[in-house]
Order: sequence, then structure tokens, then C-alpha cells
Amino acid sequence: MLQSVQTKICIFHAIFLLIMLYSLDSLGQIYNKENVSVLPFDGWQGYNADGFQEMLTGKITTRIINSQRFNVVDRANLKRTIEEQNLQLSGIIDDSTVVEVGKLAGVQKFIVGNFTGNTVEHYPPKYNDDGKVKEKAYYQATVSVTIRMLEVESSHYGESAEASASGRGENSEAAFTHALDSLAESVVAEFEQHFAIQTFIKDLERSTVTIPRGRDSGVKVGMNFVVHDLKHQSDLSPDKVEINSNTGDIGRLKIVSTESNTAQGRLFGDFSQVVVGNIIRETKDRVKIEARILDKFFGRVTVNAGADLGLTKGSTFNVMKQQKDIIDPKSGEVYATRFKPIGTVIITEVQPTFARGKIVKGRYFIREGMKLKETTPFGGWAGLSIGYGLFNIEGDVNRTESRFELDTWKGTVSPIVRNQYRETYGKEIATVDYTDKAELPQFSSVLQISTYFKSPVRKVSTGLDFKLYNFGEQDLGAVSADLSLSQNIGILPEILYLTPGIGFGIGRSTQQIPTNIVKTLSQGKDDQLTAYSFFVLGKLSARLKLGKLVLWADADYHTLRFSQWEYRVGTGETDEEGKETTERRLIARNLVPYPDVRIPATVSIGITGEFDFTLPGGPSSSFPGLVRR
Repeated sequence: MLQSVQTKICIFHAIFLLIMLYSLDSLGQIYNKENVSVLPFDGWQGYNADGFQEMLTGKITTRIINSQRFNVVDRANLKRTIEEQNLQLSGIIDDSTVVEVGKLAGVQKFIVGNFTGNTVEHYPPKYNDDGKVKEKAYYQATVSVTIRMLEVESSHYGESAEASASGRGENSEAAFTHALDSLAESVVAEFEQHFAIQTFIKDLERSTVTIPRGRDSGVKVGMNFVVHDLKHQSDLSPDKVEINSNTGDIGRLKIVSTESNTAQGRLFGDFSQVVVGNIIRETKDRVKIEARILDKFFGRVTVNAGADLGLTKGSTFNVMKQQKDIIDPKSGEVYATRFKPIGTVIITEVQPTFARGKIVKGRYFIREGMKLKETTPFGGWAGLSIGYGLFNIEGDVNRTESRFELDTWKGTVSPIVRNQYRETYGKEIATVDYTDKAELPQFSSVLQISTYFKSPVRKVSTGLDFKLYNFGEQDLGAVSADLSLSQNIGILPEILYLTPGIGFGIGRSTQQIPTNIVKTLSQGKDDQLTAYSFFVLGKLSARLKLGKLVLWADADYHTLRFSQWEYRVGTGETDEEGKETTERRLIARNLVPYPDVRIPATVSIGITGEFDFTLPGGPSSSFPGLVRR
């Protein structure tokens, strides 16, 4: 009986061992992290050198540990090995000694660095005109270092970099601390580029892949990998497979979830050649997502990429239409496929594995199944217009004839009652005769110059219009500027629009009257009357888009009215430059030939040059302040 139980236990152990061996084999070879250690930095100039050198060493060590890419040999173990060799931690001066200590401590790579500069400047507080502090005083620190990676096995230096960073603080120590934080981030990020994660595809189900590396070996959600046309070999660790510039690139994937020792990713773009066993390698370059249109309904589409691939609202894609294959005429081998962009889609709704978007260009040419390629965010359209039209004029003529006494000394104008006037020194008579003044025309011409910005998703336009009004031969002139908000309603989307809108603006009009009256009143400071009007407007436009050109017709109704006529007069005070200041005063209406001028409506037609513009692109993969050597 006992022998039977022992036999069963042995069989159980054998089965368990086989399962473990199979599991290890299915994972290829277990990834072995390299052992690294950060040697103390030196070269700091100035006070607290040991403290700041130790600070940067510690910050870099902490970030390397958090990256999960290496096993970090802590300072205590390294120090113990050094002490056993009768050395001091700060006494490692030659590379051969460092290599010897590394071999004894099991370190494979050392990060060696020294400071090449550390400065700090004090900036005093800034004050506003009221004497209040606008910006507090601060210190600005700048630190630069040179870092090298020493390979223990070869006794040679591998990668190296120069880095610099700045920081601000309320005192010099705080400023240096912030600068060292930024420096440590940049240094570790730079070296991660040289030690990219490399593994293989363990499992593949449609667009979802599983890889045999996870959180414990530095794989994180959002990482991008390139799939190479190389197969994993059981007798060679995948991270040892050599990849060069001639190695084929057959796909892209992004990590969407991680476990301790495995991770899952989503393939995107053309991954028809990807199979289980393909070698993949991390890339720090910004990867442009590629997707397919799953469904199209009028001006909206559904695409097969979502939040798992990093899509957000506003992500922009070019829609690519396949043109033709580039084929070897003899062998028939397809070398490449040409694609042509025919439209643009902006993502408006993001789900975990898919997204919905709006077609902003090319809706009549886009079809289901077409390829999408991420591009620079699309900002909308900007237009510059010129137009010509008519405006409606309303107003009465002040048909009077009057005589006035002008007192050039006092700067007054007084009406003369009958013949009760006695000429004295400094006074003269002015006659105002408006009996022959022409009526204002009912319509006259207007020149319009406009610019606008149109958003791509909501199709809302913000416009700025400048109008120059021509009153014919009248002694009148006027200009206006208005800001409007319009909604573009597609009658035939992307071709014909109606755009109702509202806005507000300001107008300015000038009017001539007998010069001696104005000069007397203004004491020589003015020679014409001026009126201003703030107004609101409603408008309706029709726009026909023909490529980059837009033909349009506008009809505007506004409350533009000039009835308060003013002139400038000196105040007797001077400004900072010693010039006399002026103020505006109203003139009596009986001195104005056209005291009330209204422009209720304008109608114009014109042409616009409309251009696309893009927004700043995504984050760069480079790190400011770093120069590779």
C-alpha cells in the first residue's frame, strides 16, 4: 500500500515537472534582466557637493528601478564588495578597478557620470503699476552632466550622452533639486532608447497578441512595438536576436494590458504577414495609428481602433484610397502598394476597441473598408475674402440757412438774430446754407474685406468683416468692422452651405461742414466731424465651394446709426511727451447737414480663398537638452 502511494506521488511530481517545463518552453526563454549599478557622480562645483552628487545618483537609481528593465545592484551590496577589496566607494578611479568590482558584485553595466556645470541665478520680484508683486522672486538653476555606460564584460564604454536641465525654486537648493529631477528623467529616458524591450509574439488571435513579458520586465500599457520579419528560435533568447536596418518591418502593435509576466497588445495597420513567433522590438518613435472604416452612414464613420490604441477625441486620420501595386514585371512580386489621401476623418467618440468619427473632407469618395492613417490634428479652414455690393441708406437733410458769429478767441459759434451783429476784432461771420444739399441716395456701393475661421466638426465660423461705404458725392464717408459667429448648414455638404449668423461691431463716419466753423470750435484741433456707432447684426450667407475657392453672397441687417457728431478740442493739459491732450465734444445738430445717418442693410457678393490648417502635432520622442555622442 505504501509503495503504491509513493508511486502515485512520483507520478504526480513527474507530471508537475512536465507541465512546468512545457510552460517554460511556451514562454521561450525566461527573460534575464541585466544587473546595473549607478556609480556616484562627481564634479559638482560649489557648496554641498556631496549632497547634490548623491541626490542625482539616487534619483537616477530610483527611476531605473521603477522602469523594471534592469536588476539594480544596490549601493549597499556594491559597497560591501568594495570594502572587501579594501577600496573606498569614492576611490574607484580607473576603469579596470571598476570592471573588477563589477565582476565580483555581478554587475554587467555601470552608469558613470560627472557634472560639467552647475549654476544658479537669482531673479528679483516683479511689480505692477500699483506697486503690488506681480511675480515673486525666484532662483533659476541649470545643471549639465556627461553620462557613459560601462560594459563590464568588454571593459569598454558603450552608449554615452550629454544632458542638461533647468529648475526653478524659492531658494537655490529647491531650484537645484527641481533641475536634478528633470535631469534624472531625461537621462533614464535616453538610456531606455538604447535598451529597447525585445521579445516575440507568443499567441495571436485576430488583432490581439500576447507576449511573454509583462510588468516585471518593464512592459507598460501604451508602449509601441514594431513587428519584424524574424522568427524566435528556441535556442536563442529573443532579446539577443540581432535587428538591423535591413530587417523587414511587417506590422505595429500597442500594449493594451499587462500582467506580471505577460502582456497583450493590439495590432493595427496592415498586419497580414504577422504570425506567432515574430520578433517585436519597442520603439520610442511616435507611431501613427492605422485603422479601417467598419461602417459609413452619411457623414459619419465607425473605425476599428479605440481607446486601447490611444485614440482620443480630436484624433485625425487621412482616408487612403489604394491606387495600384508596384509589381516586378518578371517575377510578379509585389514590392509596395500606392495609396492616395482622399479625405479626412476626425474622431468624435471613443470606445474601448472602436471609435466613431465625422468626415470633414471627401465624404462623397469615402467607402467602407478604406484604410485610415493617423495624421497631424486638423484645425479647420481659414478664409480671406473680398466682395462688392450695395448698402441701404436712411436719413434726412438739415435744409437750413443760418448765419453765425465765430469768436476765434473764445472758440464759440453763436447764431445771429436778424441783423443784430456788430463786427469787432477777433470775430467773423459764417454762413451755413444747406438748402441745396442733395438727398442721401437710397442705395450706394460698399467694398467688403473679410477673414474667417471655420471649425471642422461643428462647422461654426468666426468671421471678421471690414466694410468701406461709398456715399457718392456727398460729404460723407463711413467704415465699419464687425465680429460674427455663423453656423454652416450643409445643403449639399462640402459644396453648398447656408450660414446664418449674428454679431456685433463698431462703425465710424466722417462728415464735412464749413471748415471755419469746425476750426473755430476745435481751436484748430480738428477740421471735420466724426461719429461712432456700436451695433449688432444678423446675417445670412450662401456659399458655393469649388476646391480652394468659395463663391458667396451675404445679406446683413444691422443697427448701424450715426447721430452723435463730435469734434476734437484741446484740454489745456499735456501728456508724457509734452503734447496737448484733446477731448471730444458734441456739436449742435443745426450745424450738421446730415445729422442722422442710418445704414440698416447691406447685400454683397464675392470670392474667398479657403485654406486648410493643422494644429501642433503629437509629442516628440526626443528629450530636450540631450545630445547623443
